[in-house]
Amino acid sequence: MLYQPKVSIIIPVYNGSNFMAEAIDAALAQTYPNCEVLVINDGSKDDGASEKIALSYGDKIRYYCKENGGVSSVLNFAFEKMTGEWFSWLSHDDLYYPEKINKQVQFLNELLAENPGINLKKITVRCATESIDKDRRVIKTPRYKAVPKHEQPIDTILNNVSNYRLSGCSFLLPSSCVKDIGGFDESIRTVSDVQYWYRLLFAGYEFYCLSQDVLVQNRSHGKQVGKTKVQLFDKELTELFIWIADTMNQNHEFSTVQNNEKLYYGFVKRRCTEAAKHVKTKYLKNKVSGFAYHVKYAALSAGYATIGSLRNIARYVFRRIYVK
Repeated sequence: MLYQPKVSIIIPVYNGSNFMAEAIDAALAQTYPNCEVLVINDGSKDDGASEKIALSYGDKIRYYCKENGGVSSVLNFAFEKMTGEWFSWLSHDDLYYPEKINKQVQFLNELLAENPGINLKKITVRCATESIDKDRRVIKTPRYKAVPKHEQPIDTILNNVSNYRLSGCSFLLPSSCVKDIGGFDESIRTVSDVQYWYRLLFAGYEFYCLSQDVLVQNRSHGKQVGKTKVQLFDKELTELFIWIADTMNQNHEFSTVQNNEKLYYGFVKRRCTEAAKHVKTKYLKNKVSGFAYHVKYAALSAGYATIGSLRNIARYVFRRIYVK
C-alpha cells in the first residue's frame, strides 16, 4: 500500500501581487493528489492587491492575513494552521514544477520499501533548483549533480558552509519537526531558514537529495531581502557561521581537528574572515602544525580573494543585466 500523507504547501506573501498568482497556480498544479495550500499575507502594504489575488482563488486555498512580522513569523503562524503530515514552503516569487511534491513523496515510498522500519519523522527530502529572472527565463542551474543522495549530517554541515545547496523551497519536511526542534527564529530577519536547516542537522535529521531532479525555480529580482538588506544579511550570516562552529563543537563526535579545519577553510572560501578567525583561535589553537598550516591559509586566502573579486564583478554585471 502506497504511503500518501497529506502535504501542506505554505506560501508566505508580502506585497506579492507581481508574482504570487504564479506561485499559487504552481502549488495548485501539483500532480500529487493529497495537498493543501496555505497562503499567509504578512501584513502587505499594497492597497489590498495581494489580498484581492488570494481571495480570487476561493476555497482552492486557505487564506490568512496577519500583522507584519517577517517570513519566519509567517511560517510559525502557518505551523499552527496546517494539517499536513509533511510541509513544503514556497516563496511567493518562486515556482514548483508540477511533479515536485509527487517525486518527493515517491522517494519516501522508495525508502519505506528498502527499510519498512525507517523513521520518517527524522528525514528531510530536498531537490535540485534553478534560478529564473522576473520573466521566468532560466538564468542559472546550480551544480547539484555532485550532491550525494544521502550523506551523514556532519558532511552536510561542512559541505554546505562552502558550497551552499540548501534551498528552502526545495525541502519536504515532516511536520513533527516543529514539535521536535521548534519553529523558526523570528529574531533573525535574513538567514533564519539557513539556521533552521542546520538546527535539523544538529538534531540528527537525515538529509536526502534528489540531485538529478530540478523541481524548483528560484526567482532572482531586485526586491529580495538578500539584495535590499545587504549589510544585515552579511552581519547575520557571520553570526550564523559562528553559531554553527560553536554548536558543532558542543558535539564530541563532531568536534575533531579535521572537522574544524574543514569548517575553517570553508569560512575562508566564503571570505567570512570573522568566522574563520573564531574557529582558528577557539578550536584550532595549538592543534595544527604552524608552518604548513599558515602557508596553506595564505595560499587559500589569496586564491579565494582573487576568485571573490572576479565573482563580485560577475555578479554586478549579472544583476545589471538580469535582475531589475
